[in-house]
Amino acid sequence: MGDAKADGGSRLGTVTVISIAASFALTALIAALSPLLAAWRPLIGPDLGAAHYYWQLAKPTLAGGFSAWSLYAIHQAGLFYLVWKLSKEKAHPNTASRLNLAALAWNGAFVLVHILQTHLFYDGLAQYVPVWSSQYSVIGMLVIILYSAAPRRGLILGKFGKWDAKARDWVLSWHGYYIAWALCYTFWFHPTEGDYGLLTGFFYMFLLFVQLSLPNTKLHLALGWVALLEVLVGVHGPAIAIQKAVSGISGERDTAGPGIWIMFASGFLFMFAFTGQYGLKLKTWGRALVLALYAALIASLFAWRGYDRLFEVTFIPTALYGGAIALAVFARAATFRRKAAVRAG
Repeated sequence: MGDAKADGGSRLGTVTVISIAASFALTALIAALSPLLAAWRPLIGPDLGAAHYYWQLAKPTLAGGFSAWSLYAIHQAGLFYLVWKLSKEKAHPNTASRLNLAALAWNGAFVLVHILQTHLFYDGLAQYVPVWSSQYSVIGMLVIILYSAAPRRGLILGKFGKWDAKARDWVLSWHGYYIAWALCYTFWFHPTEGDYGLLTGFFYMFLLFVQLSLPNTKLHLALGWVALLEVLVGVHGPAIAIQKAVSGISGERDTAGPGIWIMFASGFLFMFAFTGQYGLKLKTWGRALVLALYAALIASLFAWRGYDRLFEVTFIPTALYGGAIALAVFARAATFRRKAAVRAG
């Protein structure tokens, strides 16, 4: 496609490095400013289970609700517009276009806006919507990634990735809008608190914003980068579970072993061992080593947690693989109906 000047953009490598560094810096800023949020304590109270969210005020405020929803709406509308514009742009594998840079700047600006909004009003969208809405929006994103990447790396063990091409094209035609919604909604769901469990989530979110901002580049489709983004969920999930447990804000009584964080870690690492690594250029012995290391890790973790809980390994893979297969069936049915409607017309 030519050099950066010819494409009217910047070199992709430079932009990527700066974007990742900015993600670290913004995460560090949230952590550094977090002690100032002590003025908002006490919060709503101990977390009493999966349907309860701790990081919200005991009594919501009008200013908090208005600021969270209005700023979220502006951020979201801008993202939808940028996704639409980027969908009409030709590929430029080695450069970041002006639209890519605009998307990065838009997201970066609203990260700073949300940090300010948290310190002024605290509450995010969590005060007004159920916690599962945020969780399932991200699960949906992971399912779409699994489905979209399957033709190049397989669904499991490098196999079962031959989706119907027209159905996959249909999913790809709207996947950017869904992911833009899932990321923006989840980002504004949380106040920018500095607890380490949330910090891992914010850093992960910022990397996902980078991915969302760089379509039409080779980074966006790089399976190694995609696998990294997928496996980082396996850091955030356990971190938030551990942080809630050791801080005493969780009211759950997990009597089986050292904690439910092992379910998150084992499940998401399963996804890397059995799917994500097949997007990497590894030799056969390298793939076997990854699987052997995963088996050893599971044996160690569940020796600690209890082998009677070994079934927990299946929770996350079942949800994600099942979701990908369901999406494949739905997409095939939707395109079939569209074909039938065209013929009838």
